[in-house]
Amino acid sequence: MKSARLVRYRRRTQVLASDRHKRELLAVVSGCLEISSLSSQGRKYVNALLGPGQVAPLVRLLADVPLPYDYHAHEDSVIVHLPCDAVIALLDAEPVLWRDVAKMALQRQRLSVVLLQNQMLNSVRGRVAATLMSVIRFYGMQVKAAASLPVRLSQNDLAAMLGLSRQTINKELGRLVAEGVIDMSYKRIRIVDPDKLAHIAAGTGPQ
Repeated sequence: MKSARLVRYRRRTQVLASDRHKRELLAVVSGCLEISSLSSQGRKYVNALLGPGQVAPLVRLLADVPLPYDYHAHEDSVIVHLPCDAVIALLDAEPVLWRDVAKMALQRQRLSVVLLQNQMLNSVRGRVAATLMSVIRFYGMQVKAAASLPVRLSQNDLAAMLGLSRQTINKELGRLVAEGVIDMSYKRIRIVDPDKLAHIAAGTGPQ
């Protein structure tokens, strides 16, 4: 903590704006950290939305990995910047702590594999449902009853996460609303029937 920096960011502010390749871990205290990238044509892809208690990017603990992602405060956020060299020195001094870093990295990898599988194999309807479920999981939530997503999520955000048009997202969300799976207000999505949403995301519900 002696080498850490706590920074407050307003919504949509770029994190690490002065040096996007700086080797720091970003620990979310409050708010939401958006991990994204831009194609050569300027098209935005949102890789993940991380909530309080989440840390990224663990890959920056490695010195020789390309760092293509950008980081933005998806909403007003408080983020702790942890220099990677200081973190590694602490982990090496207490090697048992590496086990927890490994667990975190493996959990993140599992979520990434699930998302990739859904992108490649699922229907558009299933991909939308799976993305809503992934936001819940990235926040460490287990929704057993009706609950609102912990972060504001617009149709443009979902389009950027799925690589789909806003019109397609609008159509699929409207269908989920009509079936009583979700409810929507301005940039807020409420999961009404989490079991049915999970079935659709897994490809076992009606497509």
